[in-house]
Amino acid sequence: MLMKVWPIFLLIQTGWCQKEDKDWEIAVVINDQIELLESNGALIGSTVEQFTKLKALTFDNVRHQFIVSDMDQENDTIFTVQLTKETEITPIIPDLPDDVQGLAIDPIEDVLYWTNSINKSINYVYLNDSVFEPQLLFEFSDVTPQDITIDVCRRHIYWTNSDIYHPTIERALLNGSNREVLIDSDLRQPAGIAIDYRSRRLYWADMREGIYYRIDSSNLDGKEREIVYEGTHTKPFGIAVDENAVYWTDVNNNALWRFFKSDSRDAAPEKIREFPERPMGVITKNLQIKSYPDCKELEVAVENYRGPDKESFNIVVPEAAAPALECLNGGTLVGSFCKCPRGYTGRFCEIENCHNFCLHGFCQVSAKGYPQCHCPRGFGGTRCELNLCSGYCLNGGTCSYYRGDLVPTCQCPDHYMGSRCEIRTDFNSLCELYCKESVNQEDHLLSKDRAFICRCEADRFVISKNNLTLPALYAQSASMYGPSFIDKVTNDSDFTTLVLILALFIILNVGLLVYHITTRHKRPIIRKRVIVNKNITPLTYRPQPTTEQCEITIENCCNMNVCETPCFEPSSFRGKMREDKKVLLSEMENGEESS
Repeated sequence: MLMKVWPIFLLIQTGWCQKEDKDWEIAVVINDQIELLESNGALIGSTVEQFTKLKALTFDNVRHQFIVSDMDQENDTIFTVQLTKETEITPIIPDLPDDVQGLAIDPIEDVLYWTNSINKSINYVYLNDSVFEPQLLFEFSDVTPQDITIDVCRRHIYWTNSDIYHPTIERALLNGSNREVLIDSDLRQPAGIAIDYRSRRLYWADMREGIYYRIDSSNLDGKEREIVYEGTHTKPFGIAVDENAVYWTDVNNNALWRFFKSDSRDAAPEKIREFPERPMGVITKNLQIKSYPDCKELEVAVENYRGPDKESFNIVVPEAAAPALECLNGGTLVGSFCKCPRGYTGRFCEIENCHNFCLHGFCQVSAKGYPQCHCPRGFGGTRCELNLCSGYCLNGGTCSYYRGDLVPTCQCPDHYMGSRCEIRTDFNSLCELYCKESVNQEDHLLSKDRAFICRCEADRFVISKNNLTLPALYAQSASMYGPSFIDKVTNDSDFTTLVLILALFIILNVGLLVYHITTRHKRPIIRKRVIVNKNITPLTYRPQPTTEQCEITIENCCNMNVCETPCFEPSSFRGKMREDKKVLLSEMENGEESS
């Protein structure tokens, strides 16, 4: 289907301003039209209302045509829009059951790519075919592709994955090979993405938690990452870059913002345009790309293209006089918008940043105008929306959580301790736990105030007040382990009987043991009476008849002819020479007779 649209810029009979060969620098889609702007946001022209609800936008530098996605009540349709004197709007892929969030074109190969966030895919079509047949480049399972951009010079396709559970920035070659994840940390919900060809860097917008958003940048490999700007109360959708600045559309405030790359991170972005409807896709023209040394292929494609006349218009429709603005809450009117004091935002400074921001606790505005929540005990998160204390502290502990804490903090009642008050610190439990974990026996532990001492023994533990006297320590120990031994003896008759029997048994055994030891080591005294004949029988002879006998007594007899007892050598002889012993024996045989 081909539609001829009478002149794309409606002529207004009065109030026209002429600008010779004025070229557009920024293009934005808003609801049912494309607006062409200068880099400062001034309007150059816009299309007539031929669309329903525009979202994505890209521009073909070779064929000088826009490509847009338009959503009706059910499906999306992708159009090409050629800005010539007689503008052509051509639907190339009608009735797509897709949600086309991002568009990008490879002007060298004349291939159009788009994201489908519903079916989680990236698709493409050859625009130089007679039949536009969509083809699948990627089909994801855990990626929700949002926006895409193409590095025409180095032949890569980049896309943002806005899945809040695992958001990423990824890229691949244009044929779908060499897919790689460039960034997978410090992201929440990345939206628009664009390439700065001059500095060879990526720029993307990220919708952060709560009212925050951020503009980030990295090199084309995902490294050398830096935060360009961080702000509040803005929901970015599309992003674009030229040699000097970064631009993004704001679907919350229906605005277009500009932030110069030379500004510091603390500088404030400039709202260069407001729209009656929500602005979505945004692009910059960037015709200077073809002059870069690594983009020779694009320069050749531009020179070889022979198509319709290039876009031709030199008329600008002046903006209607804006109604007088009244800035609220101390805002100052600057041009056509209000400059708001710290803590306020909105077109008329009518939005208080802290209004309904904190779900619990109270809100304060930071030095940069950002709302910050001070959470009560048990709540955390940027907006105090997380009740982290529910069921966290045990045994009656009081829970508290402050911004920046990794886990809640528990204030434990008496006799409990631990990160969740899970450990009892009563008279027995803490000492028992300590002694179980102690390596050295007979160890001890003092309480923090040194009021109690825990003593670890071989198979038990003792807890008492520190520095007690012996009777007090005994009484303390007795109270732990029940009645004392003496109490049981005096008060329990059965126990007393058992103790007496046991004592008697022990005494008997001890007595037997002592007797055995003393008798075993005592040297026996040998006594024997022998009857011999007076002056006749030698002492070594055996006894004779009784008429010729006399009685003698021999002690410690060593002569085995006389006595039958073993010989015990007196201690006085031990160690003497053998000759001395012989003399002694001789004296014994020739000694005096007993009377």
